[in-house]
Amino acid sequence: MIDKLTELEGKLLGLSEPSLLPEEIIISFPENLKQIHSYKIFGENLLAIPSSLINNDDDDFEKPFSFINSLESTHVFETEFRPEIPENSIQIGSLYNSTEIVLLNCLKESIHIFNVADIVDRDWLKYKLTNKICDLTTFINNIQAQTVCCLLNPTNFSQFEIFEIRNTNELKNDNSLIKYPDNATAKKELKKLLEISLDKGYKIHYAPKALLIEFNK
Repeated sequence: MIDKLTELEGKLLGLSEPSLLPEEIIISFPENLKQIHSYKIFGENLLAIPSSLINNDDDDFEKPFSFINSLESTHVFETEFRPEIPENSIQIGSLYNSTEIVLLNCLKESIHIFNVADIVDRDWLKYKLTNKICDLTTFINNIQAQTVCCLLNPTNFSQFEIFEIRNTNELKNDNSLIKYPDNATAKKELKKLLEISLDKGYKIHYAPKALLIEFNK
């Protein structure tokens, strides 16, 4: 796990930030989670989880992930979700900018994920809290730097385009997976696809922070 955290910190150099949670909260975490908060890997639009880890569907796109990193986020969780969540489980992060909550069961060191809408369906929520995605170490070792980009038609949200770089030099969209000679070429082709979508009037819903900075210049 340490090797993975070190690798991510290096890949995110200049884009990420240190944990902003107060020390009094961090010291209450399990040891492995304390360790995570010692690395500079925090912020939005930086990390992702492969879909295969969550739903065993390797054909689906990776899911944007971020570690919890603010008192506001911890307050929202404790206020809105804690009554339905066992005390031995804490939020460690979220997918899709808080649409899905990532929990750590501190007793079993297991990872569980639920959608915020699941809170109204107690049976479905109980199922998700009972059945783990994986253990914490496996989860951390599968985190990767985000490559997935999603653009929406602002007048019709059912119309969207999504792209992702896989295995360093493969560019995936809904219809194809194209292999390029190297990562630099794959990134160049990804930018071309984004520019085409933007020219059609689509808006970026989510994308890696480096690309957001570049397209907002």
